[in-house]
Order: sequence, then structure tokens, then C-alpha cells
Amino acid sequence: MTQPAAPGTVPAPGTVPTARPRLPSVGLLLIGQIRYQLSLLLATPNALFIGIGLPVLLLILFHPQRGSFPAASVAGVAIFGLTVTAWNTHGIRLIQAREAGVLKRWRATPLPRWCYFLGRIVTTALFSTAAGAVTIAVGVLFYHGHVTAAAAGAMLIAMILGALAWAAAATAMTGLIPTAESANPIFMLVYFPVVFVSGALGATSVLPHWLTTLASYLPAQPMVGALTSSLRHTAGAPFLPGRDVAVLVAWAVAGLVAAGILFRWEPHRPTVKRPARA
Repeated sequence: MTQPAAPGTVPAPGTVPTARPRLPSVGLLLIGQIRYQLSLLLATPNALFIGIGLPVLLLILFHPQRGSFPAASVAGVAIFGLTVTAWNTHGIRLIQAREAGVLKRWRATPLPRWCYFLGRIVTTALFSTAAGAVTIAVGVLFYHGHVTAAAAGAMLIAMILGALAWAAAATAMTGLIPTAESANPIFMLVYFPVVFVSGALGATSVLPHWLTTLASYLPAQPMVGALTSSLRHTAGAPFLPGRDVAVLVAWAVAGLVAAGILFRWEPHRPTVKRPARA
């Protein structure tokens, strides 16, 4: 049996050098990573309940009667389920994986780091978008609403962009949170003010003008506006306002850049101070 040559040596005459196993193509690696991460998400009961079950429950509790189609409420609760999944669920799971040493072990594999990094973000965006779409579908069927194919396509684009923006921002945020225990309070402390001023949880007419203006540059209010206008679409009006798209794209790009800078693979190890010598 021919033994492979040691690294840096020239094979002896008559021997065949052993070829290193080749990795699959980049596309196959990314698809495999997305499928793997998606299976983990689907096996997480909390992610399913928070992303799909809770928004549908809130919608029915807020509007138990099947009267007029509550477009703003349907859009708001759909965005609530989408964003809490892309922000809170994604960020906390990522920090837990880091602190448990999972990310460190993934980094030691031949899988390109960017592939794992992007695979988790894309998986979260797909899952969050599906959660928002299910909520909208339930609202349309329950309240006998009507959505055209063009409006549905516009809402799908807005939800995908919004999910990418929130997931990318959450990934960047994980680099600033040291422990898994502190992740949930910090994520929620940032999340609820942003969602509240965006109008996803109700009207914002009582808020000062400067706060509503600030909310229009955050990644929640453009989604509320885009989904509500699509659900209430009238002839001649744009399905997807260009400004909303620009804000969501800007947040997605900025979030990815910040995540690439701040993302940490190693678990946090608190510094233990040694007692001073007498």
C-alpha cells in the first residue's frame, strides 16, 4: 500500500500523489448550511410560537369581530412576528452558540467563515419572512380581505429586505453582548422602543413630530408603511414606496458591514482579578 508523501516532500518515482478531498462548490456549501440552520429553527418551539403563533393570537384578540379588514393591524402584528424573530430569536441563539463553543468549533472546520456567517442570516431572513407571510395570509382569510398578486409580491420584497436588515443588525449586536444571560434583556431593551415608535403596535399620533421623523429612518416604520400601503392599495399608487426600500436596503448593508467588524467567534471569558499580595 502506497503511503502519501509528507508535506513539503517530493513523491518518489513511480508513486502516485494522493489528492486532497475537494470541498463542494460554494453554492452547495451555502445551501447546505441554510438547510441545516433552517432545520434547527423549525425544531425550536419558541421560534415557531413567537414568530407565527403569537402574532396570529394577538391579531384575533385585537379584532375578534370579522368586520372591515384591519390592514394596519394585520401589517403591524406581521411585522412584530417577523422582527422579533429576526432580531431577538436570531441574536440570542447566536450568542448562546458562541458561549457554548459552537461557533469556535464551526470556525475550525473547512467551511468558509463567511458561509456560516451568511447562512445563519439568510436562514433567519427566510424563516422570519415566512412567519410574516403566514400572519398576513391568516388576516386576509379571517377578515375576508383582498390582496392582488402585485401587492403580495411587493409585501414579500419588503419583508425580505426588512428581515435581512434586522438579522444583520442583530448579528452585529451580538459582538457587544458578553453573556447569554444578558442577551434577552438587552435585545428587548433596544427592540420595543423601536417597534413602538414605528406604529407596529398601534397608532403613533400622540408622539412628538421629531420622534416620528426619527422612526422613519429606523428599520421598522418603513416596513409598516410598505405593508399597510400594499394591503390598502388603490389604483395608481405605488405598491412599494421607493424611500421605504432605500431605508431597508441601507440598514441591511450597514448591518452586514457592522456584523463583519463586530462579530465574535470566541466565547466571552471574564477577566478574573487576582488578589493583591500582602
